Amino acid sequence: MIRLDILVHGDCLSERPARELAHDVQHEFPHWKVDIRVTLPNDKDQFGVLVFPAFLLNGHLFVTGVPRKDWLIAKLRAWEKGEK
Repeated sequence: MIRLDILVHGDCLSERPARELAHDVQHEFPHWKVDIRVTLPNDKDQFGVLVFPAFLLNGHLFVTGVPRKDWLIAKLRAWEKGEK
């Protein structure tokens, strides 16, 4: 199963758009596991994240910031096709 974790700072302004993107991604990829996680102190060091939200695809940094929905969906579709 493909897993997308979205790391956010708790109560940050970017948390709401990240949650909306998570909902949209789950709708487009219902067979994926999509979770929002509030960051832990070691997340920055463990994943090399400098900008939040951070999108981790199967545990690997995929993109940071708040991307446009259509861009993100297209990139995720391309990644999925490359994985199969």
